[in-house]
Amino acid sequence: MKPSDNLDAVTRAVLWNSMLWTAGNALTSGGFLSYFASELDASPIVLAVLMATPETVGIMALAGRPIIRWLGDRKRTWFVCSLISRGALCGIPLLAIPTLRPTGIDPVWIMIGCLAVAQAAQAVAFVAYFSWLSDLVPGRRWGRFFALRQIATLVVLLVVPVAAGYARGYWRSNYSDQQALWALMGTMLLGIALLLLSLGPMLRIRSIPVQEAAADLAYQRQGVKGGSVTLRGIIQTLADRPFRRLCFYSWWLAFWSGLTQVVIFKFLYGPLAISLGTYYLLSSVMKLVQIPISWKTGVIADRLGNKTALILGVLATAVAMLFFCLAGIAQWWWVFGAYVMWGGWGAVNIAAPNLMLKLSPPSDNAANIALFRHVAGLIAGVSGMLGGFLFAKLAEQGTLAMGWNFTADPYQVLFLISFVGRALTVFWILPLREPAANFRVDVEEIAPNVDNPG
Repeated sequence: MKPSDNLDAVTRAVLWNSMLWTAGNALTSGGFLSYFASELDASPIVLAVLMATPETVGIMALAGRPIIRWLGDRKRTWFVCSLISRGALCGIPLLAIPTLRPTGIDPVWIMIGCLAVAQAAQAVAFVAYFSWLSDLVPGRRWGRFFALRQIATLVVLLVVPVAAGYARGYWRSNYSDQQALWALMGTMLLGIALLLLSLGPMLRIRSIPVQEAAADLAYQRQGVKGGSVTLRGIIQTLADRPFRRLCFYSWWLAFWSGLTQVVIFKFLYGPLAISLGTYYLLSSVMKLVQIPISWKTGVIADRLGNKTALILGVLATAVAMLFFCLAGIAQWWWVFGAYVMWGGWGAVNIAAPNLMLKLSPPSDNAANIALFRHVAGLIAGVSGMLGGFLFAKLAEQGTLAMGWNFTADPYQVLFLISFVGRALTVFWILPLREPAANFRVDVEEIAPNVDNPG
C-alpha cells in the first residue's frame, strides 16, 4: 500500500471517529447534562460544581505520559481510557430510574462522581490520541488534516445539538416530568452508544511506538524531551522557552475568555431574552463561518506557517466582545456580529495546536499537549467562576461611571475587560519564531498505519 493510501485511510478513520464522538458528546454533556441535573432538583451550588467538573478534572491529562509508558502504547492508552470514560458515563442516565437512586445521597453528587471519572479518563485518552495522530500524519500535512477533522465536527454540531435541544423542549412541554426523564435517559444512552461506536474506525489503524530519541524533524532542538506528571517533568517541559511562551499564550487567552463565559450566558437569556431558536441560529452562524476559515487556515499553515493566522484569529475573537457591548434590548441584533467574529476560532483552533506540535518534541509530546490544552481548560473553568463572582459584585453597584461622561452596566464592564485581555494575548505570540516547514520522512513509509498488507 502506498503511503498516500495509508494517509487516506487514517484520514477517513479520524473523520468517522470525530463525527461519531462529537455526536455522542453533544448528547451526554453541556446543556443535556445541566438539564438532567436540574430535573433532579440540583441546587445552584451543586449545579455550578457540576459545570466546573469537566475542566477541573481535565488536569489529569498531565498523567498521560506516565500512563502511556505504563500501558506501553498510545493506541492502547487511548482505547483503555476511552472505555473507562464511556463506562463511567453509563451511571448518569441510570439516575433517571428512581429505584436506582441510593437513599440518603443527592443523586446529582453521584452524577458529579461519574462525570469526574469519565472526564479524567477522557483527558488522558485525548492526550494519547492527539500524540498518536501527530505521528500518523506527516508534519507538513498537519494543517489540512486537522482542518478536515475540525470541519467534520462543526458539521455534526450544526445538526445534533439543535435537533436534541428542540426535542428536549418538546418532551418538557408534552410529557410528565418522569416521562421527560425517561426520554432524556434514552437520549444519553444513545449518546454513549455513539461514543462507543466512535472507537471502531481507529481500531484498524496501526500503533506507532513513541520515538523518545527521535531527531527526524528539521526543527528539532537537541536535548528537549517530553516531561512527565512529576513537578520536575513539568519544569523540564516548560524549560524550553518557545514552548513556555506558547503555553503562556494559551493560559492567558483561556483566562480572559473564561471570564465572560457565565456572563455571556446571563446576558443572552437575561436582558436580551434570546429564545432557544435564536440561540441555535447564532451558534449556527458561528460554525458556518468557522468552516471555510478552518480549511483556509489549514492550507496556509502547511504552506506559510501558523503564526499570522493565529494572531488574526485571536484579534477577531477579541473584537466580538465589542459587539456584545453594543448590544442592548432595543438593538439585540448586534450579537450576530459577535458570533460572526467568533468564526475566528476556526483559525485559532487550527493554528495554535499546529504550532504547539511544532514546538514540542516529536512523538514524545504527551506532556506538552496536556500542559498546552488541559491546564488552559482548568484556568478557563476557574476564571468562569471568578467572572460570575465579579458580575455579582458589580451588579450590586448598578451602572458605573467610566469617565469622559461614559457609563457602563456590569455586563459592558466585563465585556470591555475581556476584550482588552484577549487582545493583549497577541503579545505572547509576536516574539515567537515559528520553526521551518516540517520535512519529516513520512512514517507510513517506515511502518504502514493500516493492518492490511495489500
